[in-house]
Amino acid sequence: MNKKKEEQKEKVQKGNVTRKELSLSLNEKLGISQRNAAKMVDTIFAAMKGTLVNGESLKLVQFGTLIVRGKSPRRGRNPRTGDPMTITKRKMVSFRPSKRLRELLNEDEKQQ
Repeated sequence: MNKKKEEQKEKVQKGNVTRKELSLSLNEKLGISQRNAAKMVDTIFAAMKGTLVNGESLKLVQFGTLIVRGKSPRRGRNPRTGDPMTITKRKMVSFRPSKRLRELLNEDEKQQ
């Protein structure tokens, strides 16, 4: 394996995973071109985004569920000035991990 690919692999294991890193992973594991892998990643994210924008939940088996929730308006404070203000009504996405993902995340704590 060449040095550049090794560096890319190390990068994937740290911090945030980018779209490019996802497409590189598809490229390596499935043997498809990087261009097609990038198109696949973009297509998957576009479908996910469309589902969420329509207000629907997105369930990814053995990973978790993305849920669109409405937040009511509420009173808050401007952090710079301390003045009271109203935080507007909005929608947000929340993530609920699957039981299996929670178990994998907490595996290290059980072994101690």
